[in-house]
Amino acid sequence: MSSGGILLDGTGDLAVTLSPLEEFNSMVATRLKAAVKGWKLYAIGAGLEVFPGNPVNTNTELSIQRAVTASLTRDFLPSGSFTVQTLAIGDTIEIYVYISKTLVASTSIVL
Repeated sequence: MSSGGILLDGTGDLAVTLSPLEEFNSMVATRLKAAVKGWKLYAIGAGLEVFPGNPVNTNTELSIQRAVTASLTRDFLPSGSFTVQTLAIGDTIEIYVYISKTLVASTSIVL
């Protein structure tokens, strides 16, 4: 609660403690973290934990983009409403999620 999120008050009503945009960005980041950080309570992650050990190449980047896209479209965002881009830097692939040309979440995977 101190960093924002959803609050349940004493009467059972829900309130959002972040702005709608901040809450939305947080939800996108959570889907990425669910895979990278190993949050396994819910099947919302992109499954990015399977990629370390793969070669850094175009096929791996495309597979990561597809995994992130599938995660975000699973009961969350409509297909085509966001863009997932990757950038290979050495043995790391950076992942960026954009909505309306605005970066809303990013993470990286060391391969």
